[in-house]
Amino acid sequence: MTEAVLVLYFAVLFSTLLFKSRVIHSQWLFLLRAFFPNWKFFDVVGHVPQLMARSAQGDAPEQLVWTDWLLIYPRRTRRWWHLFHNADTNLGLGQQNLVNHFWSDLDDLPDGDDARHLVTYTLMERLAQTHLQAHHGPYSHWQFELRMVLDGPQGVCDTYTMLQSPIMLQSPVISW
Repeated sequence: MTEAVLVLYFAVLFSTLLFKSRVIHSQWLFLLRAFFPNWKFFDVVGHVPQLMARSAQGDAPEQLVWTDWLLIYPRRTRRWWHLFHNADTNLGLGQQNLVNHFWSDLDDLPDGDDARHLVTYTLMERLAQTHLQAHHGPYSHWQFELRMVLDGPQGVCDTYTMLQSPIMLQSPVISW
């Protein structure tokens, strides 16, 4: 029985690769997509989404001193024992899958719609703020953006900003 379910699962995955996918707008299916990886990055070779964040300290907007933009998903260091237990890298892969879903949601968003109403936008806010709180000192303001980056043999060939959040005040966040 287990083998039949597994074969059926892979048959459905294979059939989705053969047929052009459509965007399905269903609340229940939207909630189930967390169980499936975002295969959209296999469509074409090109720009890859990256989540960036920065923070600032200051009281007034004209007095803010901003840090450099930080990549939220840097590659994790691999160790030999990760063959048996690799929770940190699995969390990072889940977070990058979330960034890919956010890019896909933004790409499917009709012109003129506000991205702040997307569930993935709220999750990106949470991810960026949690990262800044863990890796930066105190700050009063922060911001995140989604960049599309094209890498080449000699490094980054092209980059553009797909979305930049408004400047937000620092607030406490519950960690993941």
